[in-house]
Amino acid sequence: MSSRNRGDERAPASPASFGPERRLRRRADFVRVQAVGQRATTPHFVLLVAAREPRGAGVAGCARLGIVVTRKIGNAVQRNRIKRVCRECFRLWPELVPDGIDLVVIARSGADELGLSDVRGEWERSLPVLRKRCASALAEPAPEARPARPARPEGAAR
Repeated sequence: MSSRNRGDERAPASPASFGPERRLRRRADFVRVQAVGQRATTPHFVLLVAAREPRGAGVAGCARLGIVVTRKIGNAVQRNRIKRVCRECFRLWPELVPDGIDLVVIARSGADELGLSDVRGEWERSLPVLRKRCASALAEPAPEARPARPARPEGAAR
């Protein structure tokens, strides 16, 4: 039987993989990290860390990565290259941030000229600050959920 037809018989992802469980995908997750996250900066990146929201039985889960590259930085090919290099650096360096942390990387101008070793070097230089921010984020109690929005009065314009 081919590997495509096995269905649920998949092996669990290794720490060095970069599957969907290791990615920030929803806009709400990006907004939450940008709102409550703690910042560490490098010349070409802003690294934001926040404790991951517990799901279900309070299991923190593995660290997740989200990448933001605005249109101010190069063309689409260059922006996608930055994302690939950042994902690869995160994938190859599973101990960069502890489990239970969401990391958002915001690229700054000049990031499109960096290779994998350059990105890792920048992130290594910010590692003491990044680890301190991660420990602080994990130690803080989770922010309380926002109260539900009040219902709109009937006939109110949007």
